[in-house]
Amino acid sequence: MWRRVSYVLVGVSLTACAAATSSNRPAFSGGGRDVITAAEIVASRVTDAYQAVSQLRPEFLRRRGASPIPAFSAPPISVYLDDLPFGTAESLHYIPLDRVRLIRYIAPADADLRWGGTHFSGAILVTTLK
Repeated sequence: MWRRVSYVLVGVSLTACAAATSSNRPAFSGGGRDVITAAEIVASRVTDAYQAVSQLRPEFLRRRGASPIPAFSAPPISVYLDDLPFGTAESLHYIPLDRVRLIRYIAPADADLRWGGTHFSGAILVTTLK
């Protein structure tokens, strides 16, 4: 009796796990509020990555989070190019659009975990074609 019950429980739990992890959509469906895809950039007819961000997702450039010292503004948002530090938002002007695969906003806590340090305003990650 207990053996049948344990088989049923194992079968139900495996079915639940499979249902929770499977999806009918691809792992990266593109777009979204935190991602700018290459297709969006081409369609927008902008000339550099800064214009792409400022026209398609201007909220990426707005400072978020609390300042460490109330009298001072939060530090500028950090830009990473293929996971390497690249500069501030102004450095987006120097990234050639023909090499950009996607531009993603990384929330402050996630940026802190990913690159260390403190990213009070979050970070922008530009991924290029390799």
